[in-house]
Amino acid sequence: MKKLEQLRQESKEIKDKIDDTEERLRQLKNQEKKILKQDIVKRRKERTHRLITRGAILESLIENAEELTDEEIKILLEEAKRQKNLKKH
Repeated sequence: MKKLEQLRQESKEIKDKIDDTEERLRQLKNQEKKILKQDIVKRRKERTHRLITRGAILESLIENAEELTDEEIKILLEEAKRQKNLKKH
């Protein structure tokens, strides 16, 4: 009888350890998701900052840039790139 009670106790302890381990695994997975999300937000903010900074630089170098459409700016930059490539050859 003692043996059976001992086995039951050991079985309960093992189940408790399994439950604790599963809970810890769940916590770690949630922590991983949180860290990945923070990284995505950080990279997005860095990209936004870079785009705004570079856009401001371009506007400061292009005369009347605020009056040009996005398409006109694109054409202007493509033409500048094309002329640069022609000078190389």
